Amino acid sequence: MTETITLYGFPVSPHVRAARIAFHEAGVAIAFNEIGLDHLPSDAYGAINPFRKMPALTHGAVTLYETPALLAYASGLRTGAGLEPTAPADRARMWQFVGVAQHYLYPVGVMQLYFQNVLTGLFGMDRNDAVAAAAIAPTTLHLDVLEGALGDGFLAGGALSLADLYCGAMVDYIGRTSDGRRLVAARPRLAAWLESLRGRASFTSTFAAMLAGSDQP
Repeated sequence: MTETITLYGFPVSPHVRAARIAFHEAGVAIAFNEIGLDHLPSDAYGAINPFRKMPALTHGAVTLYETPALLAYASGLRTGAGLEPTAPADRARMWQFVGVAQHYLYPVGVMQLYFQNVLTGLFGMDRNDAVAAAAIAPTTLHLDVLEGALGDGFLAGGALSLADLYCGAMVDYIGRTSDGRRLVAARPRLAAWLESLRGRASFTSTFAAMLAGSDQP
């Protein structure tokens, strides 16, 4: 299949960023079509993703949505090192942590802790201190779970996988708040893992330009 792979999304979204990271790590070139929330209700986008969320992807006759599907597609097209463990238990653990990224890290650590502490100011919105404070306790548990899983430096199978990329996109944002930075620093395996991910070209090249300098002190 030689058609251009086009990925649609807003660069600040950690879901969109995780998909872009996965294609970068897989060595697969994509065309990134940056869209905003105002594009989601359009008929053109609804033909790609009927749920009108991001990211989504087109590749010739292939149309995909939901981040795990895009991650799997990137891995399947890879030209570089594999991004999925082969052992059944390790592979299952990878998908387990893909779920952790979607269902725990994102709704709390990103959409409560990071959003209230960083994005509200960036977008000129009112900050809700109560929401930000309430996110600290569950985020502590979520990061404890990651710390416990990182005994060999990765979340699944002893090597970089889709789990690291997806969870990493979330924890990168969490660690850009003052409370999140403190929580990460208190967990040495997590801190080393995040530092390593932040040093990868896939992470640096996909960090949204509009977020530069926005980290909470």
